[in-house]
Amino acid sequence: MSVTLTVSETITGANASDTLAGGSTGLDLGQTTNGQFSPLTLQSANTGHQDLFLRSDSVVDPITDVKFYLAQYSGVYGGANTAAGDFTTVGNYGAADTGTTANNGDGLSRGSHIDMSWDVSVASQFGYSREASGQKRIFGKSYSGNTGLSLALAFDLHVDACSYWNGATEVDASAPVTGKIGKSTDTVLGNRGHIRNRFYLHTGETNGGILQYDTVVSFAYTA
Repeated sequence: MSVTLTVSETITGANASDTLAGGSTGLDLGQTTNGQFSPLTLQSANTGHQDLFLRSDSVVDPITDVKFYLAQYSGVYGGANTAAGDFTTVGNYGAADTGTTANNGDGLSRGSHIDMSWDVSVASQFGYSREASGQKRIFGKSYSGNTGLSLALAFDLHVDACSYWNGATEVDASAPVTGKIGKSTDTVLGNRGHIRNRFYLHTGETNGGILQYDTVVSFAYTA
């Protein structure tokens, strides 16, 4: 029996289906300004991010080996360069990231960042100190050789991203495991993977236009 993964913008929603340039659907993070990030609410307060919730329709076993990586855009391309060029650009952004402030206050952050702690505080979200624990990852930046730019170099779903939706409230899973999301009734592993996403631009960035790339979620299942 196949297992389907849903990646939604709300905890019980359908797959993200924003209309993108070129006509395909996916996730639109909005416009990013030099020295800032998107989605942005108030930079000084470090507010603004895109929530993403992962859940499967497995009815027997949890899904395992849940990982994230970037790939060349697979939709109908509508950007300012080429799909291959955008993938290279985003990877290079991450490799060149030298930021130290979560809100890009120093203007040195760039690329696609994820924070994998579902209940992290606003003040702490996307903080660079969180890289040491694996809670934060920047696609294109090397973490012991893993860059998040291929399946072989993908980033594991961090244990702190695992939560349980009880129908009314999101709460901690009681004994979550890195890379696992339980079936709908699993209070131990949790039934959600909850991450936050941002895209950052360096204060000195000179290239404009629409960037398009795939964020891929891979996983294994038995039933």
